[in-house]
Amino acid sequence: EDEQIIKAQPEAVKKGGYCMIRGMPCKLETCEVLPKATANGNKRLHIRGPNVFTGKHYEDTLNLTAGFHGIDVPVTVKAQYSLMDIDSDTGFLSLLTDSGDCKEDVGLVKNEDGSFDELGQEVISKFEAGEALKLTVLSILGKDVVIACDVDTGA
Repeated sequence: EDEQIIKAQPEAVKKGGYCMIRGMPCKLETCEVLPKATANGNKRLHIRGPNVFTGKHYEDTLNLTAGFHGIDVPVTVKAQYSLMDIDSDTGFLSLLTDSGDCKEDVGLVKNEDGSFDELGQEVISKFEAGEALKLTVLSILGKDVVIACDVDTGA
């Protein structure tokens, strides 16, 4: 798993990006340098965001001075696929790659109570309404997550 996580310097970590918070891959909603507590205090970075897979929020404050070796950042790859089919019970998707292959190892994100998250519900309702959809899939830590849903204008 080492090649899936890299070390980044604080200035490379930005809101809207991804980083590991308490060992969980999260999309950053908050990323701010906190004021020093004392004149000679340590620089600290406050980070907060939802887990990419579960939506649960994590938060941490990192000391950027003493023993700091960089922030863990997961390596991410984004790709777009055309949606062919959905299993509305399990949330598994049949996607069409640009090369015409079928990709079937992607599922919609479920909340802790087992229901689909907001994006998952949007994908299902638009698909059932007969709309052609393009899904943006984020590959992170060896898993694929749908992060965006657009109407496929080229279909």
